[in-house]
Amino acid sequence: MTEPIYSWLYVQQGVDAVKAAMGQRMEAEAGCSLLEHVALYQLHHNGGRLKMLELAELLDVSPSGVTRLIERLVKRGWVTREQPPDNRRQVYAVLTPEGEEACLGSTARVYRASLAEEFTGLLNERDLADLRRIGRKLLEGHGRWDVKRFAPSEE
Repeated sequence: MTEPIYSWLYVQQGVDAVKAAMGQRMEAEAGCSLLEHVALYQLHHNGGRLKMLELAELLDVSPSGVTRLIERLVKRGWVTREQPPDNRRQVYAVLTPEGEEACLGSTARVYRASLAEEFTGLLNERDLADLRRIGRKLLEGHGRWDVKRFAPSEE
C-alpha cells in the first residue's frame, strides 16, 4: 500500500497544474482571470446577486480577497455593488448586463475550451465519474457540500 500522502500530493499538485494552465489561457484569450470568470459564473447561477460574504464562501477566498476581486469586476463594468438603505452593513455584488454577456459569451467560450484541453481531455469517462464521486465525498465529509457551488444540473 502506498502512503496516503502521495495520493494527497498528486491530487493537490494536479489541481494546481490544471488551474495554472487554465488561468494562463483565460488571461491570454479572455482578458480576465480564472477567478474572475468563476465569480461571474457564480453570480449568474445564483440569480445575478449575492452578498459579498456568500460570494467569498462560494469562491473560497477571504472577505478582503473578494472585495479586491469585485473592485476589478466593477472597473470592467461587469458587476456593481449594492447596499440596501435599511442595512448599510450588507453589501451585494450584482451582475450587470455586460457581465452577463461576458459570463455567457467570451469568457465562457475560453473557459470551456480550456477545461476541455487542460482537464477533461486528459481523462476518460470513468476518471471523471470517480472524481465527481470522490470530490463530493470530500466536500460532504467536511460539511462543505452546497449545491450553490455548482450548476443546478449537478444535483
